[in-house]
Amino acid sequence: MIHFLKQRRFFAVNRWLFKFALQGMGFNNWKNLEESGESWVVQNVLPKLRLGDLPVFMDVGANAGEYSDLLLARFPQAIIHAFEPHPRTYEALKQNMRTNVKSHPVALGAENGVFNLYDRGGNDGGIRASLAKEALETVQSKPLTAYSVTVSTVDDFMKEQSISSIDFIKIDTEGFEMDVLKGAHDALSKGKIGAIQFEFADIHFARRQFLADFQAVLPGHRLYRILRDGLVPLDLLSVAEREVFTFQNILAWPLTATPL
Repeated sequence: MIHFLKQRRFFAVNRWLFKFALQGMGFNNWKNLEESGESWVVQNVLPKLRLGDLPVFMDVGANAGEYSDLLLARFPQAIIHAFEPHPRTYEALKQNMRTNVKSHPVALGAENGVFNLYDRGGNDGGIRASLAKEALETVQSKPLTAYSVTVSTVDDFMKEQSISSIDFIKIDTEGFEMDVLKGAHDALSKGKIGAIQFEFADIHFARRQFLADFQAVLPGHRLYRILRDGLVPLDLLSVAEREVFTFQNILAWPLTATPL
């Protein structure tokens, strides 16, 4: 049967099967938090962290606050810092925020400063705004709109806010995830950050970043691909199964936490 499907005339069929299989392996399930498995992680995995009475979470790339709402529904006592640098999107975030969610109109990256945030001109204020211009140019051809935004780092923000540790960080920054992690170098090296969820997709191809690079900056964590209702450890996969440049969510779980 396999030999039969190798014929050129079945290429379209094989391509369809490939796309279908990708979704079953945790790829391209981006339509909502349930389909992506993010809701399952919040409900079933994050409670395994050693959380205190007032856990501290960060929602980096919060958009309008949907993920912050998900966290708050499961952990009503949590203090959540939601970061959204896009001026139009930040207004929507402010309107949706609850009392113990603190919104910040800044981006997080590898260094402090003022940088351009790029968005698609035909969809300004959408979910794909990024500080990585080359990432957006790789995946779409529409003209870009640029905004000057303030960028801080996780390390500096923790110092400014007198935050001793962070229990969980979700990062969805459209190709800028690595920069956010580099800006958390001190906190990571001192074990002050618990679990981390970040997005990995085609836009990382433009920046020549591999999942192996993320593992290198997270030596105290084990990486898992998030499925709709489960996790797959990346270290058990071959390179071909692991380094796939299409949408997926990755969970970095601290080695000091309860094993998954």
